[in-house]
Amino acid sequence: MTNQTKLSPTLAALLSDAGPNDRQDAIVIYRSEPQEDWRVRGRLRDLKTRLAEVEARASAQEAVQSRVIEAYRRESLRRVTKPEPLAARGLGGKVLPVAKVEVTRKTLDALLEQSDVVAVMPNQRVSLIGPKKVDYQNLATQERKDGLTWGLKQLEIPEIWSVTRGANINVAVMDTGVHGDHPALAGRVRGFVILDPLGRRITASPSFDGDEHGTHVCGTIAGGKTSDGVAIGVAPEASLLVAGVLVGRGTLAALIEGLAWAIEQGADVINMSLGFAYYEPLFTQVLDLILENGTLPVVAIGNESHGNTSSPGSAHNALSVGAAEKQTGGKLAVAPFSSGASLSFPGQDPALVIKPDLVGPGAQVYSAIPPKKIRDGGAFEYN
Repeated sequence: MTNQTKLSPTLAALLSDAGPNDRQDAIVIYRSEPQEDWRVRGRLRDLKTRLAEVEARASAQEAVQSRVIEAYRRESLRRVTKPEPLAARGLGGKVLPVAKVEVTRKTLDALLEQSDVVAVMPNQRVSLIGPKKVDYQNLATQERKDGLTWGLKQLEIPEIWSVTRGANINVAVMDTGVHGDHPALAGRVRGFVILDPLGRRITASPSFDGDEHGTHVCGTIAGGKTSDGVAIGVAPEASLLVAGVLVGRGTLAALIEGLAWAIEQGADVINMSLGFAYYEPLFTQVLDLILENGTLPVVAIGNESHGNTSSPGSAHNALSVGAAEKQTGGKLAVAPFSSGASLSFPGQDPALVIKPDLVGPGAQVYSAIPPKKIRDGGAFEYN
């Protein structure tokens, strides 16, 4: 791996426009100790065994993290005009081999030249990929009649429920938080944490939603029935692990710390309805780390219409999801707002990536939201 292949093109562009001593927050992925491939040993291990493996992995990579950070601190002091220490600290809770450091044009090579360093990316903003609504006449009436949302009916979820309803499965949600006291989510939120823009974990109780999107997503994943008897969740017996990475200004540092927290909690699946305003090829390294832990990353592909994709949903190793809609007359089709594209990478492996990998109900999705007051003094909790 050459120094240039380790460097994010976006970070290179940011530093080229900066002064020689201007500081830029960067995310560094360093080499972790090799692990047995989870696809060989199988994912179906009990939670205690999986968490023991996570702890062992964290212990093994601690020495590598210390070596990378200390070497960078020493070398960067020699290269800056004014010998003021550049910030550098571990990120990812020691579960993911990641650090957050300040870099300048003069000190960047002190990272890239280290054999333990795999990738260096900018700590850029991460934004929510919000839902789209399309109004279909009689849809709500039909859902009350069926006792489940149109999406659950379309996917034939009741047939799956005869085999499993998601018991013993942990789904982590990287989003705006969750209103865990919602009646449709009672007893389902097993863990909750807030990540600030610096990637620091903040404990909060009770759980809350900084918007309403996180609660809506959680309801779609594991919600029970509404007061009208409409089932809204695909896996109503699954447990939810919710990381508020988009409460306020979301950053890549917050997202990575949230991903690490989810792995520590034993997540089987991680859901991300979010993306960057640019394509980041090196984020595939983060997704590889998630997969190595036996966890499946599921990422929204975006709502920018066909011919566009959002990163990291466009990464070849993400399970990216687009939106389908039910058109007038009952026909199912890919929603016109749903992103999708063929991505060509000449000379790389894979050379061609077609995204999304699949589409699912993504318009007029009825689910839980935090309670909202209405004029007569009541409240509504679904939308």
